[in-house]
Amino acid sequence: MRLFRKSGDKVELLALSWDSDLSLGDYLVVEESDRKILLQVIDVEYADVPGLMEDILRDLSSGSVEVTERLDPIEIESVVRSIRDSRVVVAKVRRVNGVDPNRLWLPSRYASRVRRVEVSDLLRTVIPPPKVPVRVGEGVVIDATSVEGSVTLIVGRKESGKSHLAKVLSSELARAGCNVVVLDVNGEYVSLGRRRDGEPSHVSDLMTVLAPGVNFQVPLASMSDEVLADVMTYALGLPQTSLRELLRLVRDLRRRRALTFPNLMRAVQSVPMNESVRDAVANRLLTLESTGIFTDSDQEELEVDLTSLFPPDRGALVVFDMSRLGSIQRRVFVEFLLSRMKELLFNDEIDPIVLFAEEAHLYLRETYWEDVITRMRHIGISTVLITNQPDSIPALIYRQADNVFMFNIRNGSDIEHLARNLEIDPETLRSILPNLPPGNVLAWGKAVGRLPITFRVIDPGTMTLGTTRTKLGRLLRQS
Repeated sequence: MRLFRKSGDKVELLALSWDSDLSLGDYLVVEESDRKILLQVIDVEYADVPGLMEDILRDLSSGSVEVTERLDPIEIESVVRSIRDSRVVVAKVRRVNGVDPNRLWLPSRYASRVRRVEVSDLLRTVIPPPKVPVRVGEGVVIDATSVEGSVTLIVGRKESGKSHLAKVLSSELARAGCNVVVLDVNGEYVSLGRRRDGEPSHVSDLMTVLAPGVNFQVPLASMSDEVLADVMTYALGLPQTSLRELLRLVRDLRRRRALTFPNLMRAVQSVPMNESVRDAVANRLLTLESTGIFTDSDQEELEVDLTSLFPPDRGALVVFDMSRLGSIQRRVFVEFLLSRMKELLFNDEIDPIVLFAEEAHLYLRETYWEDVITRMRHIGISTVLITNQPDSIPALIYRQADNVFMFNIRNGSDIEHLARNLEIDPETLRSILPNLPPGNVLAWGKAVGRLPITFRVIDPGTMTLGTTRTKLGRLLRQS
C-alpha cells in the first residue's frame, strides 16, 4: 500500500487487490524514519483508473472472457489487470507520532512504509500495563480499574451480543475482586455459576442469586426514613406534602416499635389530615405492600442482609432476578436498592460496587438519571448501563460516559444520536456499526486508550441464557 492523498482527518491509500485484505476497524501504521501516523480503516473502494469504464465496456462487448492462456511473455496483461483491479483504502487519522492528530506532518508517499497492526499490540502502546487485567475479547485485555469508578455504556440492537459482553465483564470484574450487582430483567444471569457441561463455573463461589419477593424481602421497620422517602417519591410519585404526613406517622410508629403495614394504614385513616393527602398516602401504601417485596417480619427473620453479600476480602457477584416482577414492582425494587446501597456506602458499611443495569430505561425515570450517574459515582456506585435503545439514554449520560461498547446498530437515528454525543466522528460510526458481525464490538473510552477499537468478545464457557425462546427452536434442538 502507498499513501495517495489526505483531506482533513481522512487519508486514502492505494493498494493492489491482494494487498487490501482488510476489515472495517483495522489499524494501519504509516512509518517514515522515527515518525508514525496511526490510521483506522473505515472503507475500501475501487480505484478510479483513467479509461477504466471504456476497458470494461470493451470487455463486455467482446463477449465472455476467454479462459485459454494468451501469449504474454513479459506479463503486460497481468500488470494492466492488477492496476484495473486496484483499491482505495479509506482511513481516519487517529494519532500522529503517538499524540492526538493535531500536527500537520505528513509522511512521504514513496519513502514511507505501511503495515497493519494487531489490536493487542496497539493497546500495549496506547494504554499503561493493566493493574488488574481483565480479558474481554480476542487479544483484548483491559484494566478493571478503568471500569470500576466509571460510567460505562453497552448499546446495540437485539441479539447483537451486548448482554454477552455484560455477562463476561460482570463475571471477570467479580473475579478481579470487585463487588458486582446485576439488575437482571430477563433472568439471563442466573446460570453464570454453571458451565455448559453442568459443572461449577469460575464464579460459582462468588455468586448469589436473589429474587425480590421470594428469597429477598425487606422488613418495613428496617427501612430508614430516607430510603422510604426515595421509594415513595421516585418510584410511586408521592407529592412532597403527602410525604411529610406519611413520614410523621412512620416516625411515631417507629418510636413505639409498632411500624407495620396494618398499623400504618390505621394511622392514615384515623389521624386528621386533608382527604386528598389521605387518599394519596393510602394508595401508595397499598401499592407498596402489594409488591410482596416489603414485609412486616422482624429483621432477625430476614433471609438475606445486604451487608453480608459483600465480603471485604474477595469479590462478589450478586444477581437480582427481576424477571417475574411487573413494571411497578421492578421500579419500586430498583429505587429501594439504589437508595439502600447509597445509605450503606455513606456509612462505610460496604465497599464500592459496580452496578450492571440491564435494559435500564425500563425502570429508571429520566428525572433520576442525573442522580444515578453523577452523584452515585462519587459515593462508590459505578454504573454499567445495557440497552438496545441508544436514544433512550439522555445526552447527559453520554457526555459523562468513560467507556462505550457499541454492537451492531442499523437504525440511522440511533447512530446519529451516538454521533452527536460521543467523541467519535460520525463517519466512523456510520461505516462500522451497521456492518459489525454478531459478537463483535466497537469500543471507545479510557479502557481502550480513547481509540475506537473493534474486537470479538470472548466465550467464557458459562451457561449464558438470554436467547429468544421459540417452540420451533425447541423442536429443532430435540431433532
